Amino acid sequence: MQPGSTHNKNLIVTMSVFAGVLVTLVGLVLSGTLAVEAGRTQAMNSKQYSDRDVEDTRGFWDQNRQDEAKPRGNEISPGQEQPQLPDQEQQRPDADFRRPPTIQARRVAAPYTEPDVAIRGKIFFRMPDGVAECSGTVVHHPSGNMVWTAGHCLHGGRDGTFYDRVTFVPGYNGAGRTPTEREPYGRWPARRIKVSPQWAQNADPGGKDASASPFDYGAFIVDSRAGRTLEDAVGPGADVYWNAPRHLRVQSFGYPGDDPYDGTTLYTCSSPTTDFREDGWPQPDMLWMGCTMTGGSSGGGWFAEVDGRSFLVSNVSLGVTSPASRTMTGPYLGNVAKDMYDSL
Repeated sequence: MQPGSTHNKNLIVTMSVFAGVLVTLVGLVLSGTLAVEAGRTQAMNSKQYSDRDVEDTRGFWDQNRQDEAKPRGNEISPGQEQPQLPDQEQQRPDADFRRPPTIQARRVAAPYTEPDVAIRGKIFFRMPDGVAECSGTVVHHPSGNMVWTAGHCLHGGRDGTFYDRVTFVPGYNGAGRTPTEREPYGRWPARRIKVSPQWAQNADPGGKDASASPFDYGAFIVDSRAGRTLEDAVGPGADVYWNAPRHLRVQSFGYPGDDPYDGTTLYTCSSPTTDFREDGWPQPDMLWMGCTMTGGSSGGGWFAEVDGRSFLVSNVSLGVTSPASRTMTGPYLGNVAKDMYDSL
């Protein structure tokens, strides 16, 4: 053995051990940082209400407060007959940015107690500036208790927070003469809420920048009542078609409350869909349909029939108005939406 070889060998072993410890420490720091960041993101786009919160919500809403609720909705006016389109090389090969025809919303006959209608209802909530209302849909979920709606009906976006006193009234009929006619299935307060991370982090609280609208969706879980889930009460929730074909004929539902509507009645539109995007908006392109519904219809479901089955494929997000037409957009429910659904 050469002189000093034992010393060198020990030095190499020591350095190897040190390097291993250093790599381990770096890994722990990185994994810890990632875990903290994941926890921060989770906290930003999800909310769990306490038993006290749920009970306060049960006692908060009465007919007077419901009647005070202002329709929630965002609108844009591109200012030209056709919105600005992305460069040709940035378009999908199957993209169709033609404006859909304006469709006059049709009133749905009350009462809304048939199983395929009762899954649609009204959402009431409290924002920092007062009480408001949107539309929502019961979707099929392992819990049996999920309601799907728009992100802007649940969360104020960037630098904002979750709204409170969120409650769902399935089969809501504001023209009902009795409490049972008005709320045939009662009120279902939210227990857990989630919106897309893109909405929570990027949406403009003032509503002036709609670039987060491609991710304008959220959902919440309600508690079962007397051992019965929401789906037990109103019938099977809607199945969601994730990553559905983009160009379908859809039927949208909602409770429009801005003129010329009053928010008491369920309305629907049937229209083919095309694609919608404004300059600088992220992928995926939104879905675009013709419909005259106004604020308050936000969050209402878009349904398409595929192979003889009805699926939820989007929800009301933005109204798009011009002197010549009235249309609306809905987010494309792809992998981000599916991940949100799975995590609730």
